[in-house]
Amino acid sequence: MLQRVDRRQRVTGRIAEVFFSIQGEGATAGTPAVFVRLQGCSVGCVWCDTKYSWDPRAGREVALDDLVEEASAFPCRRCVVTGGEPLESPLFSPLVQALKARGFTLEVETSGALPPPPVAVDQWNVSVKVAGSGVPEAKRINPEAIRHFLALGAWWKFVVVDAADVSEVVRLAERFAIPRGRILLMPEGVRREEILERSPWVMEECKRYGFRYSPRLHILFWGARRGV
Repeated sequence: MLQRVDRRQRVTGRIAEVFFSIQGEGATAGTPAVFVRLQGCSVGCVWCDTKYSWDPRAGREVALDDLVEEASAFPCRRCVVTGGEPLESPLFSPLVQALKARGFTLEVETSGALPPPPVAVDQWNVSVKVAGSGVPEAKRINPEAIRHFLALGAWWKFVVVDAADVSEVVRLAERFAIPRGRILLMPEGVRREEILERSPWVMEECKRYGFRYSPRLHILFWGARRGV
């Protein structure tokens, strides 16, 4: 006699957190969204503000169906799947498919170190790391992945600290023919004071090169807190 298999146990993975807030960065900054932060990241940026999401063994283990129910309990049908590096998670593709089936509009925040899998994502937010991130170039620049994301109409968000970072962004834009109107510069900082100090300079660089400016609204209003 065949035993019945509980589908809830088929797909599991680890997550750092699930919460309802507003998108603080990028092209849709200010938009309410449910955030699902998947656990695990091997990229390792020195200025990362979510280092608690790096260890793939940390966080909490969830079944896919339970995770979808948790995200669906909020009064919002826009979801930002983030990390860590969400494309490293075994939950990523099945989660995207399950959330789309529930009627969610999906944004994905990724480093661009891995090519996108063939799943339906409404908006890819690709944050390629510059040399100042401390990540070796061979690990942070994946030409194949960048070309895939370009074909998908991705937005490109670069965290910058100084003029050398901006010069590297310009070189990457030219190397890969990234449309400047889809590039956003975001000041690095995990404290409100850092964002406010660097923002005027970043805005001037955006004006100079035809890029867009990205705020960090969650840092400005809540600081380096989790779940906001």
